[in-house]
Amino acid sequence: MKKIIGLLLLACSWGTALYADVQPELIWAGGALRLADESAPAYMAETFVSLGQMDTSYIFLDPTVFVKERDLGIDLGIGTRMPVLGGRAIAGYNLFFDYTTDNYHTRLGTGAEFYYQTFSAHLNVYLPISDPHHGEEALPGIDATVGIPIPNAPFITVWPGAYYYNGNDRSDMKGFSLAVEARPVKALRLTLGGRNDAIESGRNDRGEIFFKAMVMIPMDRLGQNIGDLFKFERGQYPVNVQTFLDHPVVREPFITYEHNYR
Repeated sequence: MKKIIGLLLLACSWGTALYADVQPELIWAGGALRLADESAPAYMAETFVSLGQMDTSYIFLDPTVFVKERDLGIDLGIGTRMPVLGGRAIAGYNLFFDYTTDNYHTRLGTGAEFYYQTFSAHLNVYLPISDPHHGEEALPGIDATVGIPIPNAPFITVWPGAYYYNGNDRSDMKGFSLAVEARPVKALRLTLGGRNDAIESGRNDRGEIFFKAMVMIPMDRLGQNIGDLFKFERGQYPVNVQTFLDHPVVREPFITYEHNYR
């Protein structure tokens, strides 16, 4: 039943794109390496595709593929963003379907986001739709994150956050996270952070430190001077909210699980 409900929700969300003036356009493509002290390295590829406008709403796709050890993961997301507060902010929501060959976990995720000139806020809910497999069970959860650009160095953003995953057989995973992201050049994002639990590897008994390096290539720069993508950019403060229309969705890409007793 959970699988049927989840697929219906996903179909309804994707159906909103049918009413938009669909003009698919690849905005950017990126690749990333994520390292953590409590889990294996993950190699990631992500793209951002604009589907056009529906009234004042901007419709987009944000798919991600990653490989960790020998396991493949896929996150398929669709979302919309729209100007609010007279164009001084952007609000949006999204829906994701996540799957990994690591014990065949699947889940739905839905999120709300708000971008303002001096901060952004992100709230995500995760709902597993798979059954326990080989002693592992995906967990439902929620997280909230705030992005705060540094006024005197707006290419640096501080990301405090909190999360909660409901453990069925073991203790709940709950705690705080903190990350610092630097985008010194247009094509590169560097993130260093930590959190109370190693939720990516299904452990709530140890903290985790992680690092992520991501290269993002805007498609409108192909054929031009690629070197401009690697020139230092201090950034703008307050931030122009229009630049957030093509921002990757802020969420946990890895399905959180626990080792159960059944």
